[in-house]
Amino acid sequence: MADSEIRSLEDIWPLQANLNKRAGFDTAALGRQLAGNEGGEIRSQVGRALKNYIDALAAECHELQECLSWKHWYREAKEGRQYELHDVQNARVEATDMLFFWISICQLLGMGPDDVYRLYAKKLGINLKRQDEGRSQGEHADHEDENRGVV
Repeated sequence: MADSEIRSLEDIWPLQANLNKRAGFDTAALGRQLAGNEGGEIRSQVGRALKNYIDALAAECHELQECLSWKHWYREAKEGRQYELHDVQNARVEATDMLFFWISICQLLGMGPDDVYRLYAKKLGINLKRQDEGRSQGEHADHEDENRGVV
C-alpha cells in the first residue's frame, strides 16, 4: 500500500496486524480470541504479548526523550535551554514508532479504530469533568471508578 493510500486509522489497522504477524505475534487474532473467550489461557497469551509491546512502547518513549536536552548537568540546562527539542525530525519518527506499538496494544486488547474513537470520546468527557471540577492529584484515587463506566 502506498503512503498516499493511508488516510485513517482504519487503513493503518490491518497493515499493523500484518506487520505484527510477520514478526511472530498475531495481535489481531489474539485480540479476537480475547473478546470471544476471556478464559485464563488466552489472557496469559495476551498478557505475554502485551508485556512485549509495552516494553517496546516504553523504549520508544525513552528514544523520544533523547530528542530533548533534558539532563540538568549539561550546558543546555545551564544556559536555560533544558528540555529544548534538538532533533525535531527524529522526534517525529519516534512518535510514529510509538504509534506502531500503541496500535498493536489496542489490537491485543480486541480494540479496533471504532472502539478507540468511542472510548476516547467517553474518556475525554471524564477528563474535562475532572478539570472543570478542579480536582487535585490527591483526589485521583477517590474517582478512579469513573473509568469503569467507560465502555
